[in-house]
Amino acid sequence: MKNIILLIFLFTTLGVVAQEQTNPFVVNEKVENLLAQRTDCYGKTKTSLKYYHIQLYNGQNINKARSIKTKFLEHFPGTYAIVEWESPEFKVWVGEYENKLSADQALKRIRNIYPNAFIVNPKD
Repeated sequence: MKNIILLIFLFTTLGVVAQEQTNPFVVNEKVENLLAQRTDCYGKTKTSLKYYHIQLYNGQNINKARSIKTKFLEHFPGTYAIVEWESPEFKVWVGEYENKLSADQALKRIRNIYPNAFIVNPKD
């Protein structure tokens, strides 16, 4: 009887160990690519916290924020631009400037098209 109990215990233990080692989630290449893009997107935002940006818009209309970002990129192609959510508003931040002087210089050019633009430092 002890041998039977011991065998049952042994098989139960092996079954638990085998279940712990298998991953119940099947991740395919498309999911991995989406996760990488999401991480890249959020990573860019988090690393951008050490930079000065120029804010073009803040408000609750995401479509307007996206439109402003698109129009900005037409005027200044290749410039960093992001629609950021800071409760309760969307914000359009452009540029990544390591110091306030370079942000001020860019702001002068940007204000020709966006007169209400101003410098922000998100880490403050």
